[in-house]
Amino acid sequence: MNGVFLFVWSIFIGFLFIPGTIAAQDKIKGHLIVEDVLARPGTAVTLKAALFEKGLLGNKGLGGETITFTVQGQHAGTALTGGDGRAFLEFKTHMRGNHKVVASVESSPRVESAEGKGNLASWERRRPILLVDFDTLLQKDSSITLPALPGIARLGALGKPQENAAHTLSKLTEFYYNVIYVHEHQGTALHETREWLRQHEFPVGITRMVPQDSKALLAFMEKLKEGGWDNLEAGIGRTWEFAQTLVKNRIKTVIFPDPREKRKYPRRAKIVSSWKEVRKQL
Repeated sequence: MNGVFLFVWSIFIGFLFIPGTIAAQDKIKGHLIVEDVLARPGTAVTLKAALFEKGLLGNKGLGGETITFTVQGQHAGTALTGGDGRAFLEFKTHMRGNHKVVASVESSPRVESAEGKGNLASWERRRPILLVDFDTLLQKDSSITLPALPGIARLGALGKPQENAAHTLSKLTEFYYNVIYVHEHQGTALHETREWLRQHEFPVGITRMVPQDSKALLAFMEKLKEGGWDNLEAGIGRTWEFAQTLVKNRIKTVIFPDPREKRKYPRRAKIVSSWKEVRKQL
C-alpha cells in the first residue's frame, strides 16, 4: 500500500514541475517605471527604467532582468536591471520634440510581462519653458490630503481636472512653451501623475517631484540652469513661496491663490481665478 502511495505522490510532484503547468508559471507581477528625460537634440542621454515588485512594506527592486527600450516605436536597445531593479541605456536623438519612451520586460522565467512609459523631451533652448504646479490642474475638491500606503496607486484619488486647464495649456504649448509639471505629493507617485495627465489629455511634458518651498524651487531652477536650461520664462502656481521665488528671478508668474495663505502675494504676480484668464496673463 505504501508503495502505491509513493508512486502516486511521485507522479503528482513530477507534474508540478512539468514546463507549462500552473506551478511552473507562478511568476512575480512586476511594475516598470520610466523616468522622463530632458535633453537637447543631438546630445547623448541616459534612458532610465525601474522594475520592482509592490508590497505593503514597500517596493522591492527586481534585478537580473532584461529591459527593452523603444523610442517613438523604434528599438533603442536593451539593458539589464541591477540589484535595485534599475536599468540604464545610453541613447542619442537628433529629432526635436517629445518622444515616447517605452520600456518592457518580456519572456522572463521569473517576472510577468510588464511595460512602462515615459517621455524623452528633446527640446531646443530657443523655445521657453513653462513651469506648472500640478495642484493648479486639480479641482478644488480633489486636493490630495491623505498619504498613500506604500505601493498603493492613488490615481483615482486625484479626481477631475480644473475646467479649461487642459485646453489652455494645449494652446500655450502648441507653438510657444514647453511644459514642466512639478508635483510635491509624496503619496502619489510620478508615474501615476503622468497617467492622470495622459487620461485627461494634457500636453506632453516632463514631470518632476519638487516640494513647494522657496529652497527646493530655487534648487530645481538652478539645476535646470546648470544643464543649460536658462530659458524658464513663466510659471503657474498657487503658493506664496512659488510666487515669491519666481518673481524674484524675474519670471512671469500666474497664481491661483491658495485660500490657506495668510501672506500677500508679490505685486508682480498675476492673480487669476480660472484657467480662461491664464492666457491673457502670459
